[in-house]
Amino acid sequence: MTYEKIEKKIDSLQDDKVQALKLIDFYIKKSKKEKNDQSLVYAYRYASNYNEIPKNFKYADSALLIAKKSEDIQLLTDAYLNKGTIYMYEEYYKIALDNILMANKYSMQLKDDYTINKTIYFIAQNKIYLGNYEDANSELKICLEYFKKNLKDKSSLGKNSQMYYLYSMMCYLDTNSKLGKNAENSALVKETIEYLKKNKLEKYIPYFISIEGTDAFYNNNYPLAISKLQKALNSYDDQWGHITEIYYIGLSNWKLGKQDVAVKYLEEIDKEYEKKRKISPEFRPAYELLIKYNDSIGNKDKQLEYINKLMLLDKSYIKNYTYLYSKINKEYDTQKLLQEKNRIERSLHRTTILTVLLLIIILIICIGGYKFYEVRKTYKVQFNDIFNGNFRKNKTPITVILEEPDIEDEPKVEEIEFYNKILSIKPNMVKKILTKLEKFEEENKFTDAQLSIKSLSEDFGTNYVYLSKIVNVYRGNNFNIYINDLRLEYAIELLKEKKYLYLDIKELAAISGFSTPNSFSSNFVRKFKMKPSYFIKLLKNKV
Repeated sequence: MTYEKIEKKIDSLQDDKVQALKLIDFYIKKSKKEKNDQSLVYAYRYASNYNEIPKNFKYADSALLIAKKSEDIQLLTDAYLNKGTIYMYEEYYKIALDNILMANKYSMQLKDDYTINKTIYFIAQNKIYLGNYEDANSELKICLEYFKKNLKDKSSLGKNSQMYYLYSMMCYLDTNSKLGKNAENSALVKETIEYLKKNKLEKYIPYFISIEGTDAFYNNNYPLAISKLQKALNSYDDQWGHITEIYYIGLSNWKLGKQDVAVKYLEEIDKEYEKKRKISPEFRPAYELLIKYNDSIGNKDKQLEYINKLMLLDKSYIKNYTYLYSKINKEYDTQKLLQEKNRIERSLHRTTILTVLLLIIILIICIGGYKFYEVRKTYKVQFNDIFNGNFRKNKTPITVILEEPDIEDEPKVEEIEFYNKILSIKPNMVKKILTKLEKFEEENKFTDAQLSIKSLSEDFGTNYVYLSKIVNVYRGNNFNIYINDLRLEYAIELLKEKKYLYLDIKELAAISGFSTPNSFSSNFVRKFKMKPSYFIKLLKNKV
């Protein structure tokens, strides 16, 4: 039996660990007997993936030892990458990333696109665990495109583009869900399921049905999320726990107000933690909800148990997920957990807790009501200032006419000084450009979306450096802010007319001279400290 056939046979036994390990043992013995370093590294790699701690670490080290002795860059790359993935799975993230980065370094020397993209995939995996979903998403897109383009390449010893295409696709879709890119997922899931059916890989279809479920959850379609996730759970034909589906079914039920049902699923997450004494930070909110639920039913013992577990998890996250820990949007930080723990321990036999909680709720409502009132009051003042034009900067009117002075009528010193604020530009030139600016403003020529400092300076018969300096000194802003402020003031005047009041932001932005609605909105907030939609709402109420 060739090495390639042995590997394909092992791959086909993923759901039969006992038989797979027997074949892996045969693979190791055959490689040793034939003194084949390459196949021995790959055999040890299989052994490290099919064994538990500490055997998996020992086999990963053996593979790396053989690779180092061989001084073969390809084998070093594969061995470092394998050790990194094994340690990552066991949540030793620092060691994992060190080895994955070593693999990436060697793969760059190889200039082997397959190996480079494989290391990119695992670096992205590490970033997912560390919570850096945006970077992971970008890198997964790169390796996904590569593996998809090379799907037709036949698998050879140590290589399998097809599987890494599927792994990359699953992770890419998962990061899309977390980043809110659900629209892209729909087409990709459909495309992948068609590929799986065509290539007789139906056993992977449930993973993509599950992704449809998580997408539905993030789109707030909780009944559909439960339906898809349950369908995926019922369709799996392997030995894995699939706690992701269980977790999101629990969350979906919680969102639907079915806390009693949700808790049954969330307790499964706790059971998984009890078995392995580790859990991904992705599932941390399960403990927050279990704490809330047991608080609501008065089960203080359970509440305290879950608080203690959450505190232990947070300590683990501080150690192993430094970056991710800072990003977790958790309701219970360490200090609050300690306070809550002490309060519950003291109050297990005290009924006064209800009074304290009631007072806290009343205080929160009062503070919230006061803040709401203050915000509304502030917005009302801002609205009146905008409506009445109090936001406009006072411009010095152009009343001075500079001509050649004669003996009988010499210009006043202060009149000359007004136009002599820029030493590098003659006063007559300043006056000329300011006069043209006045006319430009009066004729609302700033509503041209194609307007630029270059085009306006050409219209004025000057250069953009002069125009820029004059605008800065005599209008008190750089050119872009000056133009955008004129457009905003123009838009405010338009909105005072009923026919413009009911235009959407896009139309109003275009009429005012903004190239995009986003540019209009961001400038509106910059100048007026209020969203245009809210200003328009107040204006409609006033009308």
